[in-house]
Amino acid sequence: LSGRPSSSMLAARAARLVPPSMSSHAGHAHSPFVCGGGGVVWCGGGVPLRRRLQVHASGSSSSSSIKVNDEDSRVSDESTIIQKLDVVQELESALLVACVHAGRGDDQSYRTNENVAAVNDAVEKLANVNTTNSSKTGTWRLAYASTPLVFRATPFYWLVGEMATNIFNVDAERDLFPLIGSLQEPLQANFGDIIQEVDGDLLRSRVQLSVLSGALSTTLVTTARTVPLTTTTSQAQVVVESSRVTQTPLSPILDAVDVPVESIFDAIGAASGKGASALKPVMRTIYTGEQVRVEEVQGVTMVFERQ
Repeated sequence: LSGRPSSSMLAARAARLVPPSMSSHAGHAHSPFVCGGGGVVWCGGGVPLRRRLQVHASGSSSSSSIKVNDEDSRVSDESTIIQKLDVVQELESALLVACVHAGRGDDQSYRTNENVAAVNDAVEKLANVNTTNSSKTGTWRLAYASTPLVFRATPFYWLVGEMATNIFNVDAERDLFPLIGSLQEPLQANFGDIIQEVDGDLLRSRVQLSVLSGALSTTLVTTARTVPLTTTTSQAQVVVESSRVTQTPLSPILDAVDVPVESIFDAIGAASGKGASALKPVMRTIYTGEQVRVEEVQGVTMVFERQ
């Protein structure tokens, strides 16, 4: 689960992600994703896509409705609109390719400053494309985390981080999470797929975990809901409702046992005198598109690929 992929595997995965239109731009002076002066993102053939450009996409990739607003000109040609959508799709594919080379995070042996910079550059470009109508609803797999502690890509540990910081005055980033991560080696633990299922304001996280070199495997399921801070912001509070452990030797008994996390932590917040709001992590959405979704929680950037 955490082994380094071979160069042939990386090449195959990268080739699968790159749309055919990208290879046709290889001979141009401007690559499809070069940032030019004046805040211009260049697409293939030296065509500028201004950061002021807003692309609104909704529905699936097979039936998207697009509206393009450019302060320099009014776009009415349908082929031009499709070209703009193609640029966004290429930017998303470029991010996924960068994530393949940087790795998910739990194996740092081949993560370099260069491939991390490539991920950050691709995220920055997508952050300048407004796709506010793209839906988060769907199933998403973690492709990249800016920390080697990939369990931090789950709502339960966002809540643990808030409790450590706001209730117990512990630096979770410096002290708590590295301590939890240090248990992975003696337990011979590996994380499998980290999945998020989103349906409106419902967020369900599924984390596959094996310990003792696979002798015991389980899936940690956390259910949460998101509450937008305002109607115009990309930030939302994450309210963790419940958690349970499934697919263990004690299944199906444990599968049906939900731990009432929200009630427990609300009581902790009330007892501390700081209230339940002290235990509500904030998730900032950087980008949501057809292929990828980028979130930031507690300083950790996470890239999810739509399944």
